[in-house]
Amino acid sequence: MNKTKLLFVLYLIFSCSFQAQEIQKSIATDLIKQFQSNYKNSIVANDVIIDEFKNILKASHYKDKDKLTIINLLLTHYYEKGEYIEFDRAFRNNRALLKRDLLISYYWENIYNNAKSEYEKGLNSARMHLMQAKRNGNNDDLSNSYMLLAKSNAYLNKKDSALYFSNLALNFAKRSDSEDAVSRSFKVQSEVFNHFGMIGKSTSVLIKLIDEAEKNKDNRLVCWATIQIAYKSMQIRYYNEAKTYFRKALSISEKYNAKFYSSIIYRGLAETAIALNEISQAEDYLKQCFRLIEEWKESTNLPLTMLTKAKLLMIQNKHQLADNELSTALKQFSHLNCSYGIGITNHLLGKLSYQQNEWTKAENYFQESIQILKGNPFDSYRIENHKYLALLFAENRNFRDAYLNLEEYRSYSDINSSISSSKAINELTQMYSRELREYRIKEQEQVITNQEKEKELLALKSDKQLTTIISIVIVLISIIIIVVFYFRQLKIKQQRQEVEMSQTLLRTQMNPHFIFNAMSVIQSYIYGNDPNKSSKFLVSFSKLIRLILENSPKEFIPLDTEIDILDKYLKTQKMRFENRFDFKIKAPENLIFKKVLIPPMITQPFVENSIEHGQLNIIENGHIEIEFEQRDNMLFVKIQDNGIGRLESQKSGKKKNHKSMALNITKERVNILNKKYKSKATVTISDLTDDKYSGTVVELYLPLLNENINFD
Repeated sequence: MNKTKLLFVLYLIFSCSFQAQEIQKSIATDLIKQFQSNYKNSIVANDVIIDEFKNILKASHYKDKDKLTIINLLLTHYYEKGEYIEFDRAFRNNRALLKRDLLISYYWENIYNNAKSEYEKGLNSARMHLMQAKRNGNNDDLSNSYMLLAKSNAYLNKKDSALYFSNLALNFAKRSDSEDAVSRSFKVQSEVFNHFGMIGKSTSVLIKLIDEAEKNKDNRLVCWATIQIAYKSMQIRYYNEAKTYFRKALSISEKYNAKFYSSIIYRGLAETAIALNEISQAEDYLKQCFRLIEEWKESTNLPLTMLTKAKLLMIQNKHQLADNELSTALKQFSHLNCSYGIGITNHLLGKLSYQQNEWTKAENYFQESIQILKGNPFDSYRIENHKYLALLFAENRNFRDAYLNLEEYRSYSDINSSISSSKAINELTQMYSRELREYRIKEQEQVITNQEKEKELLALKSDKQLTTIISIVIVLISIIIIVVFYFRQLKIKQQRQEVEMSQTLLRTQMNPHFIFNAMSVIQSYIYGNDPNKSSKFLVSFSKLIRLILENSPKEFIPLDTEIDILDKYLKTQKMRFENRFDFKIKAPENLIFKKVLIPPMITQPFVENSIEHGQLNIIENGHIEIEFEQRDNMLFVKIQDNGIGRLESQKSGKKKNHKSMALNITKERVNILNKKYKSKATVTISDLTDDKYSGTVVELYLPLLNENINFD
């Protein structure tokens, strides 16, 4: 009887112990799911889950599979937040656990080595990861391998290899079953493009990433990519656009209570305000940022915010306070073993010493910054070091070293110029819309294919023979549709290329024609032997020519740029004819705000005719009025003068047989716009005549286009 009781007690103890272990395993699974949900929606999981994860890793009764998932999540969490001390500790303490899964082990070895700036070791880990992934044959693993290889080669500044592997990563991601594989590959590709100063391409990939992340409802990636576009806009000095993207990202982070990303955004807004010299706004943004980062003392976010504060103090000439902030930030970066942060801090210490005329200290800081940031050739801080060194050496009359540093600064600045980058970003809206449309077409085709498969399965149950016939018919119809669609697209593409080529040729004709007429102005002053007026005119004319040369090759330019060209052109002509006429240009603010586009110099030939053939240069009280407005969903342009009118102009001797080549070109440009954009653009020229008043009115209706990018 006693033996029976003892066995029963032992059974109860074993049963309770087993049930307790099963409950604990269930708790681990639930915590992992909660963490992953938080990571995708709230961007950073709360610290309670982190502490629970640490306890699970120390316990012995949890499965290795759960522990590997947990350490993978923890390392991702620490690395993305810039908590490099915790990342380093978690990696080293769990190295044995990681080696139980070679793919995970090689993955984090690559990240760890790259974080330590041991890029050759990182590249070797990436190659080992690829070898293991090829053995498994899993597309998601292969995509991850090529992502690691792309980033490792980028760190080693092997551009061709980095770009090649980033494309391979995307190709395998598209074949993968993982829903976020394509998003992750887009993220890496954008980082690779950015590393090599390819800002336009990087931004283009970020736009695709946002679309993909929105489909997967991955708010973390949407927020991250929007922040990156804001920083790209800052890099090319598009500060108002940067504000727009930062605020869009802020609305996402605040909606999902993502305080860590909110702190990054407030820091970015502070940087933008500093660039625009909005001191009080920058101070407010920094207060918000410091309030949010209090709980992340061991993150790089804290010293980075200190650097922003130091920049603000330097603008306010509070040099001692700025030095204190930079010194504290340098210690923090050193503590976190963040070499990039140390490089930036040395650059700012150099600028501070330069402001205080401490030339030797400044030179040492700049040289140290260059040495640290040498692995980032297109980094703006590294490039700016050379600019300041050139100024320092020139100050000390060391012109050889000044020249070498200036050449280094110019070489990278030209490659990464704001003009080329901004042009690329301005073209992204059209490119993104086209790519998105193609993607939607493919998606719809996939839906249609799936529906057809369902119909085939239903038909198979009723009549196999009928299903076979239907399948053959469907295949034939699909082939016909695809062939017709292909040839139709090919024809449309050829027509579009022909139209664009014609428009380019017409714009190149406009440029020499205008310059030929404008050169007569200089000639008249030379013959008049008036050096003061000649000099004044040449300065004005050079600014005008620069504007024309920069904008005439473009198909469209912003309306405010066209107005600027017109204003400078009319002022130049007014100087030429000694203020015998005046002019007025009207444009509603809403058109400028909407960034309405207009073909470059489309209005200039008519303005030129008003002056030359309307004889405003000889009549009294000559006046030209140019008006832009939105009318009937088109851009309406009106050019009116009080000259002698067309009929009187034709009677005036040698001008009688004059044929305006520019007017003919303009009309042809309008015809091409109608073909390309299926619009109803028109040009109308009429005379104003009565007993008291004469003159000419030109009315243009152009397509209403704008350059705004809208993620929604």
